[in-house]
Formats: sequence, structure tokens, C-alpha cells
Amino acid sequence: MGRQANTFKFQEAGVLIVDENTGFMDLTAQILLGFGFRKLERRGLKEAETRAGFDPDLIIVDPFPDLDTGLRLIEDHRRKQTAGSPPAVVIVLTGHTPRPLIEKARRVGADYIVAKPFSANTLLDRILWSTSSVFANVACGELGDDDRADTPLRASIQSATAALLQ
Repeated sequence: MGRQANTFKFQEAGVLIVDENTGFMDLTAQILLGFGFRKLERRGLKEAETRAGFDPDLIIVDPFPDLDTGLRLIEDHRRKQTAGSPPAVVIVLTGHTPRPLIEKARRVGADYIVAKPFSANTLLDRILWSTSSVFANVACGELGDDDRADTPLRASIQSATAALLQ
């Protein structure tokens, strides 16, 4: 399993990419493979909503063109989480970022919203920030932004960022 008490190993983490645009889904998958992720599943919105059998550690979802289905997917996943284990990180990756969407996505359980088009650096930064936040909250309770810098993933964040920038 990719989730443990205070670590998030990319090569072991299961990732679910949900998007109606296969080109963006392929691009996102290639970027994630470059980061070291190896367990990827790609699905359209309807397929992701109805198909079971995969418990991802990271979900990257574009809720459009069917906003209700996309947000329900996040909400349903949050409702089904196992108590006591770190929740999956949910990143909304979309070309539509009006304030009402951002607020709705956060309310149903999205950890971060990233606007398309996006850079690989931005996506990596949001994944690392979200995973470190999740594990800091699980291990230590709610932490402020200043405390988050001292999480066990700090070295991983620095090394991953340095590797990406080389």
C-alpha cells in the first residue's frame, strides 16, 4: 500500500486519473510516471463513478463536463474512507476554476485545485504539499502552516523538487 503513517511512496501509491479528455489523461499519466508513480488507472467520469475495485492513494479528477458527477465522485470517495488510515489525496485538475467551483470542490473533499494548463512542477508541488499535509494531520492533529515544514516528508519534498529541476 502506498499510504503509511508518515510516508507516501510514489512507486507504491495507487493513482486514479479521472478525465473526459483522453489527451489530458495521457499527459497527466506521463507526468506522473516521470515522478515515479507506477500504479495508474485512467477512467472517464461515468466509469469512475460506477466501477469499483481500486482504492487509490491519489485521485486526480477533472469534474467537467458533468460537474455534479465529478464532485459526487469526490464526496462518495471521502464517505467510504476507512477510519484511522490516511485519506486519499484528491486534486482537482481542471480548466474551469471559478470561485464557486473551488468552494464546492473543497467542501466535498478536494485537497487542492490546479488549473489547466499546468506545469509538471506545479503538479508535483501540489502532490507533495497535499500528501505532507495529510500525513502531518494524521500523525499530529491539525497543524498550522509554519509547523507543516517540519513534517517527515520535508526531505522528500526537497529532493523531489531538486530532481525535477535538474
